[in-house]
Amino acid sequence: MTALKPKIGVTVVAVLSSVLFGGMANAQDISFGKILFERSCTVCHGTVGLGDGDIGQMFQERPSNLQLLAKNNDGIFPLERVYNSISGVREIQGHGDRNMPVWGSIYEAEATPKAFHPGISAEEIVHGRILSLVYYLQSIQQ
Repeated sequence: MTALKPKIGVTVVAVLSSVLFGGMANAQDISFGKILFERSCTVCHGTVGLGDGDIGQMFQERPSNLQLLAKNNDGIFPLERVYNSISGVREIQGHGDRNMPVWGSIYEAEATPKAFHPGISAEEIVHGRILSLVYYLQSIQQ
């Protein structure tokens, strides 16, 4: 966790700049997203997002292959739907009783004590983390 601390503020600024100024995600957003994915998602979705994680295999309905999100959406990456799934705004149909943790609230709990930078709130840190994860998922599409 300590290795992530210096990157959080920079990533938030980079991601917020990307959103505010309409740019594409940069390599830093994607690499931070990969770190979050490896830390939070691989147990269910597998190391490369195929839905073959160790814990995910125990579910009645297996986790999605995250590399096929765009392909299964007429070739368009469903950015908002993915963001809302991670944040907990969107209920995951296939997960029944919410097997997927609501990462938005987990990221918020982690960010709140660290939101010490003037002008950057815990909510903005959470938003940056989720966007970094979304951008990483966008980068692994087949």
